[in-house]
Amino acid sequence: MRRKDREVTDFAAMVEIVKACGVCRLGMQDGEGVYMVPLNFGYAVEQGQLVLYFHGADAGKKLALLRQNPAASFEMDTGHKLVPGEKADDYTYAYRSVMGRGSVEFLEGRDARLAGLNRIMEHYSGRGDWTVEDAMLDRTAVYRLRVSAWTAKEHKVP
Repeated sequence: MRRKDREVTDFAAMVEIVKACGVCRLGMQDGEGVYMVPLNFGYAVEQGQLVLYFHGADAGKKLALLRQNPAASFEMDTGHKLVPGEKADDYTYAYRSVMGRGSVEFLEGRDARLAGLNRIMEHYSGRGDWTVEDAMLDRTAVYRLRVSAWTAKEHKVP
């Protein structure tokens, strides 16, 4: 990381950035470049490792690419604030962000998929004990990305 003064290395502080984010951009290889999609997500810390949870229709380009190659990268950011200045080079922008990579695993079985969906719901609603109708669960893919490497940055401004 070039700007070491903005690097966040404390694991708990990095997780707090994840907690504050509303969208995770997931990138995967599509043969022509990187295919990137913004997704709702949930998260957990499991055995000292960040795990991200996603869901979507059980068909489509994203799932086909992940089934072909489970390696994926992610990025999320929050705390955006433009700080104007007297001159153009005095302008700056506050933010907090995380980015990294890992491997995607598709969750199998009703209980595992429901647990993954509840991680997502907990992130947005604060509640992780939702019930889901079987018909909806049957047509929903739920998958997780076990993060193998990640970094975080924060640019604070007064």
